[in-house]
Amino acid sequence: MYRVANLINQKGQGVSKNDWSGVLTAAITPFDADGQVDEKALHAHLDRMLAAGVAGFVVSGSTGEYYSMSADERKALFSLVADRYGDRAMLIAGTSSLNHADTLELTRHAKEIGFDGCMLLPPVYCLPTAAEIRAAVAEVAGIGLPVMLYNNPARVGVNLTPALTAELAAIPNVVAYKESARDLYAVAETYYATRDKLRHFAGLEPYLSSLLSRGASGSVSTISNICAAEVVATYDAYRAGDLEEMSRNQQIIDQLYHLMARSGLSNFAFVKAGMAALGLNGGTVRRPHKAAEAEAIAEIGKGIRAIYAAAGKAVPQ
Repeated sequence: MYRVANLINQKGQGVSKNDWSGVLTAAITPFDADGQVDEKALHAHLDRMLAAGVAGFVVSGSTGEYYSMSADERKALFSLVADRYGDRAMLIAGTSSLNHADTLELTRHAKEIGFDGCMLLPPVYCLPTAAEIRAAVAEVAGIGLPVMLYNNPARVGVNLTPALTAELAAIPNVVAYKESARDLYAVAETYYATRDKLRHFAGLEPYLSSLLSRGASGSVSTISNICAAEVVATYDAYRAGDLEEMSRNQQIIDQLYHLMARSGLSNFAFVKAGMAALGLNGGTVRRPHKAAEAEAIAEIGKGIRAIYAAAGKAVPQ
């Protein structure tokens, strides 16, 4: 396991641009039947992720359904995770918000309680210009918490081009980049333009092997909530030069994404349904998402077992 936290010079004082690597789980936020954060389920899940070899967590990102939570709820979640895992894992706070003032407040809070960095989308919904993106990133980075840029044009409506990303990489405290675009050629060009300045992470794990071969440092992984061991094994096998092992684990990742597309569920509802199918407590989703019914969970379970069987792997317990 490549523990990013072990590479940090001193918690709370930032990291160099060369310290970020490994698999970071984009963690779910387990909600109970009343819509509150289920602390017991959260701790059990994050403990399980660490046992599988992940380097740390992105907390209150898209997979964590941040858009359904108030700023106060997100700050409380940050504190809950920092109190238990601050010395055990790399902690990245998802601080994007529809309200830029909330983004600044969340980033300051994450810095104060010892998070190692924040993950930042371009300003959400408002379709910002390049100049507005540069200004927003500079303001957040000025708080002093290292920033991972997050490019997800399908959700935000704007794309961080290679040229714009290179400009953002020159901003002090911008140290890493998560890519969730679907154009491998453009993704590669962004890496080539900024590889000396940023650590790159695959956000869409079906591209993980391809991005690792181009020099990416790891993955910020949604699907690892279901199959953390396989995402970590893909990363570790690439580093060890074991291409057969890498391929078998990449196959599981790819097929889980196909199963997600066939399920008819929103991505994050699928993740929690997949966990439920394995007997794991991911809690329920918040509105506007709709939780999977028992029949759908059973079908997802059958699909997961078939995927592991086809790859010659045991289903995670």
